[in-house]
Amino acid sequence: MHVKGNAWLARHEAMEKAVGAERWGAFLKAQAPAVPFLSTPVLPISKLPVTDFLTVHDALVREFFQGDDKAYWRFGEISAEWALVHQLRGLFQPKEGRRFLLFSPSLYKGYYDGGELVTDVTPEHVDLIIRGVEPRHVFFEYSVIGFAAGGLKVLEAPVTPTCLAGFSKGDAEVRYRFAVA
Repeated sequence: MHVKGNAWLARHEAMEKAVGAERWGAFLKAQAPAVPFLSTPVLPISKLPVTDFLTVHDALVREFFQGDDKAYWRFGEISAEWALVHQLRGLFQPKEGRRFLLFSPSLYKGYYDGGELVTDVTPEHVDLIIRGVEPRHVFFEYSVIGFAAGGLKVLEAPVTPTCLAGFSKGDAEVRYRFAVA
């Protein structure tokens, strides 16, 4: 499985803003021996090995977020806020939360070439389900579901999702329910 370069470029930009260019640069320099893609130019279309991508993310969560895995959720929210103002601007109108969730599988494919994000839809809710991801890392659960929750907030349709299954619980797949009509 690979992660598209655009996911790394977004994280890089956000972290540089959050902690400052000097501190972020020092962190990357320290990580470079263990993470080969940090020593090469990364383009939006680059395919980064998932293990390297997760290695650097685990290190940055330890370094900057005291090891709190919920930082991945916040990464997702920040990414949604950015995306809806930039690359997805004009695609969704306020209160179009359900439509945004139904579009989520297409967004997932824009970042990852393994596993899948699917929706299970009823009149009362939309479930987002992540399957086939290896390794089963909480990054995928929290950042993808955090992206969905953050997007709903931007679209003025905030919903707190309910976790029905997750890598964070040791489950084989991720399933969160969003009660949106």
